[in-house]
Amino acid sequence: IDPKDLMAVERSTTALVGLSISLVVFGFVVEKFQLFLQTLSEGLKIRHYATPSLFKYVEFYNYLGIAIVALGIVLAIYSYQYYITWIEHLKSKEIHTDKKIYLILSICITFVGLLLVTSMLIS
Repeated sequence: IDPKDLMAVERSTTALVGLSISLVVFGFVVEKFQLFLQTLSEGLKIRHYATPSLFKYVEFYNYLGIAIVALGIVLAIYSYQYYITWIEHLKSKEIHTDKKIYLILSICITFVGLLLVTSMLIS
């Protein structure tokens, strides 16, 4: 295996692993935002303030955070499979491009972004 090709595959795999770590952390932050909203809502109820309509969507952030963390975990597992597949391709001296992962990632991240924007506009 040519070292330049091997290092390129390792850089790509490292980028995918970094993205999966970012998704896990982002999902955790979104899920904990749900906890923050619950705490804030309870504090406002204790002080007899009217709670804004934002708090009726609290469960949504819980499920969205869990879904984003799950997406990060699936991507981490796929990254290992991606690396192994590319090593096999390099050993057999054939080139194979997998463009569907970039399409799937783009669709998932766009969907999560649209959900977050929609939740901000609704509340």
